[in-house]
Amino acid sequence: MNRRIILVLLFFITTISFSQQAIESKGTGLNRADALQDALRNAVSQAVGVSLRSETRVENYMIISDAIASNTSGYIKKYNILKEIPFPDRFEITIQAEVTTNSLEADFKLLSKTIGGVRFLVTVDPSVQNENEKKELQLAVDKINGFLAERSYRYVDQSRLKTLQNERSNLMQDSNASLSYAQQLAVLSNAQFIILVSQLTTSEVKGAFDIVQGKKVGFQARAFDNCTGEGLGTITLESLPKSGTTTNTTQAINQAVDLNFSKLIGMFTSYIGNWVNSGTPYELRFYNSGSFRDLRTLRSKLKADKSFGGDLEIVSANNYTKLICTYKDKADELADKILDYADEIPTLKKQLIDVKMIYGRQINFAPQSYIIPNLVKPIQQ
Repeated sequence: MNRRIILVLLFFITTISFSQQAIESKGTGLNRADALQDALRNAVSQAVGVSLRSETRVENYMIISDAIASNTSGYIKKYNILKEIPFPDRFEITIQAEVTTNSLEADFKLLSKTIGGVRFLVTVDPSVQNENEKKELQLAVDKINGFLAERSYRYVDQSRLKTLQNERSNLMQDSNASLSYAQQLAVLSNAQFIILVSQLTTSEVKGAFDIVQGKKVGFQARAFDNCTGEGLGTITLESLPKSGTTTNTTQAINQAVDLNFSKLIGMFTSYIGNWVNSGTPYELRFYNSGSFRDLRTLRSKLKADKSFGGDLEIVSANNYTKLICTYKDKADELADKILDYADEIPTLKKQLIDVKMIYGRQINFAPQSYIIPNLVKPIQQ
């Protein structure tokens, strides 16, 4: 065989071996499907750890890694189930998977460029009025924050949150909606994602012939992207049934979080993982900034931009217009691009449109001379 051909074949085989990893991983879950999904995520997580050792100092390394791992179908070429064991209270599966690392590394770099600083705000839903329920739900908040800390996620410390709650004079006073209040706290604390816990319940679990097998404790968690106002989903976190006439609520709440934390955080990581496909979601707010026609022209320029992700929605009322768009770059670079485009539109150029506030992936624009009423600004930390 020609020596050149042999060298090409060796290079090709070497490239294939470096672009794929054979990984053995184990997953657990309440049922077989959950256990398999957990095993697939763990396989991708291991591949991330091996392939991106030099990137561990990247800001938000863990949440980016978890976001990558949530997109298992994009990186796992095939897998085989080596072992599966059904236990009375859980399911365990061991697999061997082939993980494609080239796209994994590219997606990691893309997310690390655009994701920015991410902080979580976990709090009891302000609509909860019962003091005992508040105290017990606070146990869930503390437990969730503990898991976030273990994963090296940034979150708002409870002492910091209490300080912000005591500074209500800094918040807008014209809204009594619980979510609006939580969103304002999140802005003040520079938190991009919100988890609201509520609806603590204790219920009986019945088996055959309606025989009570035990009691379980559950509560509800709602997830939000505070930069765009988008609701990401709601899940119920439940403990396992426990027999007996009394229930240790603290233990049950801790168990509910233990069993369901990956599902809770998965609402965020799968959301972030989708950003690699069409870009990062941004909310662009324009106050007193020209007519709908002017902003329609701005929208057309943005859609023609090479970094535009393909998704765009416009909402306009009176002197306020909001653009929801996906963009494959950082917030400050998108803000610069918007200002450049505004200068190409005579009406907007005349008004000297400027950036009034950048909060995560929310960018607020207005004429230089215009003061946005009730604008809640993040407190520098």
